[in-house]
Amino acid sequence: MSTLEGAVTSGRLPIKESGRTVFVSLDEVEYFEASGNYVRVHAGEAHYRVREKLSTMETRLPERDFVRIHRSVIVNRNRIHELRRSFSGKYLVTLVSGKQVTLSRSHRQQLSALKEAY
Repeated sequence: MSTLEGAVTSGRLPIKESGRTVFVSLDEVEYFEASGNYVRVHAGEAHYRVREKLSTMETRLPERDFVRIHRSVIVNRNRIHELRRSFSGKYLVTLVSGKQVTLSRSHRQQLSALKEAY
């Protein structure tokens, strides 16, 4: 089990894991996914499980780069490759790695934040 150590500073996410601290670059993080009282950090091929709620993680991240698109997903908008609308009003968000996550209807107001230039 991992824990988040301190605040997110200088574009790195410090994750304490097995007696060591791993610094994950925020540029490499594609998305954060809630799993109960844990958050799974998806950074390229690496995955980390952090004992923290997604809502707490959201407050630590730079709003300019990270957008909550679902009650259980925060995505790095710099890593979005494609947005595709489905018939149900949801959007399918394809990331640079090819992974896909859903922009739910309840978070549709975030669509403009995903599309705007940064």
